Amino acid sequence: MRLVPALALVAMIVVSACGGFAAKGTAEDAVARFHQQLDGERWDEMWEEADDLFKGSTTRAKFTELFAAIHRKLGNVTSSKQTGFFSRDQVGTNAGSYVEMTYETEFAEGRTEKFNWRVYGQGVRLVGYNVNSSALITN
Repeated sequence: MRLVPALALVAMIVVSACGGFAAKGTAEDAVARFHQQLDGERWDEMWEEADDLFKGSTTRAKFTELFAAIHRKLGNVTSSKQTGFFSRDQVGTNAGSYVEMTYETEFAEGRTEKFNWRVYGQGVRLVGYNVNSSALITN
């Protein structure tokens, strides 16, 4: 009889772990949209589509200033290739399914990006963004 609760627990873990994996395609589409918005300098759209966790870490003005500087210094996206994917489920504070994606992105002047998305039903919202490029310092 102990086997039944153990199997039920395993089934719950497997089902909950699927949230991020199921959202992988949606997150890939969101990266492409993010790049279109960045290239089009559509900061307001980017802000509105960001997760509340992201918005809670900065102001709208600082967000706009940061992404305008990234775009000014790195230029438009010329190509982008996914090089990493990680999915996790978090309990407790900021509970939910999260997808982390790493891209080797060629800007006119750039390199590697990392996106963190929070899964909401069939969609995702940006929780974190990181770009590594010496052009951000030297330009």
